[in-house]
Amino acid sequence: MGLAALKSSAWFTLYIRCENCMRDSERVVQMPIGDEVPRDAEELIESVYLEKIPFRCQPCGSVIGRLVGITGGTAYDN
Repeated sequence: MGLAALKSSAWFTLYIRCENCMRDSERVVQMPIGDEVPRDAEELIESVYLEKIPFRCQPCGSVIGRLVGITGGTAYDN
């Protein structure tokens, strides 16, 4: 019987600018563990995960934000 290696999940920091008050905010998100989840910024942009992340500007309450940057992710082990 072999041992299964645990897969690590990727963490991303999203930099979002409010379209109303133009203030910048950051949001840290963790992707679930699995084979079909994004592991770098390019894969995250191409995935549907960004559509599921809600945004609400704390200072003004606007729900419209523009993604201006992404950092994080994990390197591929292979």
